[in-house]
Amino acid sequence: MSNFILEQRWDIRHFRKGQLIYEELDKKNILVDAGEKAIIDVFYRKKDILYFPTSDIFYVGLYRGSIAESTVLTTIPNEPSGNGYTRLQVERSDVGWPTIEQDVNDNWRVASKELEMTASGGSIGPVSGAFICTSSDNSGTLIGAVAMAVERTIQPGDKIIFQVRATQK
Repeated sequence: MSNFILEQRWDIRHFRKGQLIYEELDKKNILVDAGEKAIIDVFYRKKDILYFPTSDIFYVGLYRGSIAESTVLTTIPNEPSGNGYTRLQVERSDVGWPTIEQDVNDNWRVASKELEMTASGGSIGPVSGAFICTSSDNSGTLIGAVAMAVERTIQPGDKIIFQVRATQK
């Protein structure tokens, strides 16, 4: 028997000129209050339309600052703009989340595809974390966020790659 705990973990890799210059693997996510409610509301009450009104897509973005459990999408601190920055799309499907498996403790988990962002025309950041939400603008719901151990600036031509895993325990 499992307790119902949803844990999200992120892998973050930063590449410059094709070389890995920074990585954080298996970094634990904060699941914000709005995200907790959305997961319960969608799974148990079939309220998808409240959180995904126009499409079945999650979005991953960047921020600079800190996020608490009470943070909502409209209060994300210092989200970048320009220079190739846009929230990355991850579909709610077996394309966006192609892997479903049991972890080493026999807990079920799903892993996203790798999401890649490239800076162009200037740098993105500095940034100190990433978040996952349900809209490309601030009309959706913030699900969770992860803080990076060190602040990063993504220089022109740099790539940052994310992968998110969600585990039910």
